[in-house]
Amino acid sequence: MKKKIVVIEDNHDILELLGFILENEDYEVLASLDAEPIKSLEDINPHLILLDENLGAYKGHKLCLEIKANPGTSHLPVILISAVNDLAELARKCKADSYIAKPFLIEDLLDLVKQHHRRTN
Repeated sequence: MKKKIVVIEDNHDILELLGFILENEDYEVLASLDAEPIKSLEDINPHLILLDENLGAYKGHKLCLEIKANPGTSHLPVILISAVNDLAELARKCKADSYIAKPFLIEDLLDLVKQHHRRTN
């Protein structure tokens, strides 16, 4: 069974690229330009969430805090993605499992995803 990854990114080009890369690595990808999937995470039950920090009206670190505060989703690994300067601190404060700064190398992102994939096996 394919591992499921939720990707929430408000930049269409980046979202499309992430979806393409992850699907090529044999992951099932649920990609969204907004925070809508957050409402259904318990039903979706992904193995990993890639969450952009800047989502228009929403901030990724605040959504991450909501995910980690909910007993039904707190176990889900979250990787925060952004170009903000204080990304490491934001990730720590919101209890994200990891983070990756934009721009990033595709290999670095895949390594991070695979690390979390191994942890959930």
